[in-house]
Amino acid sequence: MRVEFDDVTVALGGRDVVQQASLTVDSGTVVGLVGPNGSGKSSLLRTLYRALKPRQGTVRLDGQDVQRLSGRQAARAVAVMLQDPVTDFDLSVQETVLLGRAPHHASFGRDTPDDLRIVDEAMRRAEITDLADRMVATLSGGQRQRVMLARALAQESPVLVLDEPSNHLDISHQHELMSTVRSLGRTVIAALHDLNLATQYCDRVVVLAAGRIVAAGPPARVFSPELIRTTFGVDVRVLGDADDPVFAFRRLDGGEGQDVPPSTRTESSVRT
Repeated sequence: MRVEFDDVTVALGGRDVVQQASLTVDSGTVVGLVGPNGSGKSSLLRTLYRALKPRQGTVRLDGQDVQRLSGRQAARAVAVMLQDPVTDFDLSVQETVLLGRAPHHASFGRDTPDDLRIVDEAMRRAEITDLADRMVATLSGGQRQRVMLARALAQESPVLVLDEPSNHLDISHQHELMSTVRSLGRTVIAALHDLNLATQYCDRVVVLAAGRIVAAGPPARVFSPELIRTTFGVDVRVLGDADDPVFAFRRLDGGEGQDVPPSTRTESSVRT
């Protein structure tokens, strides 16, 4: 499913936090939104799953304005994994993942054997099968994050939105999560802080600063040392080669801190 943001402006508290953002995400591609805190990444994503309505512009799914979809139609089209989901409800892991099947049911519809099969597969992919009977409220932050991934997978929507999906996850599970979502063949839009994760797993990246899109394209081409210094305010060393870079970061003030080690990398491809 193709996603289009057409001249989208979002206002919060009387201030435009996203300004005239235009972006097309082709069906089946993985696109990363990157930028400093407060750059507008999450606000732009929220217009896609209708948590925010643009002050100006239109968000479309295969040419259809998302604001004209019913709630059920929107949920069938777009699944969302938030960075800090509300999980203080009295449900088990399996019951929580089953909520992902709700858009496919009539009101008060019963879970079918097919629903249970899809949920079991989603829990397996998120590596939480052993937690099925645990109450979500008793889990660690990382475990809860994987439950939310499983719920999004169970929803089987053609578009998957990830807002800081690696929040609370250790390095191994960060890579497992991104590898999993990349293998789905769905349209994925993810707000990411880790530029190495974005470089490894995204076909394209879109850089936002102060609410505006300042660069877009394949990660290896977009993430120049100059752009990283200007946008993120850190110095960077580029390791590897130009087509497969790895970044190590240091404060611009030349402090005594060590370079931040890059995430473990494996070979990945980018789309021009």
